[in-house]
Amino acid sequence: MKIFIDTGAFIALTDADDENHMTAKTFYKNATEKGTRFITTNFVVCETMNYLRARVSHKVAVIFRENLKKSGVIKMINVTSPIEDVAFNVFKKYSDKDFSFTDCTSFSVMRSLKINKAFAFDRHFEQYGDFIRLPQ
Repeated sequence: MKIFIDTGAFIALTDADDENHMTAKTFYKNATEKGTRFITTNFVVCETMNYLRARVSHKVAVIFRENLKKSGVIKMINVTSPIEDVAFNVFKKYSDKDFSFTDCTSFSVMRSLKINKAFAFDRHFEQYGDFIRLPQ
């Protein structure tokens, strides 16, 4: 099974002070033990590193990125121009939502890869459409 992993999940996994830390750790451990593979994007990784640098520390942001490359269960997709174009159309269409542009690129990648589950703590994935947010 493939699950998209969002910024909030990465932050919860990395920051022991995050309110979702234990939930995220338990979910991630159980999912990986079942053979789940995670997909993310370079935009999500950038957003996560920026958050960790600003709110936790530079060192933690560096360790996060180094561990990501070593994980073996997380694949990072680079957001291409065509994905950005689709994401921009989503961004324009949903003016009534507070989707970030990174959210919109995530939705576009998920649709293109036919992934309908997201390891995320914000409700944007559910608001957008047919995505299931985990853990529930």
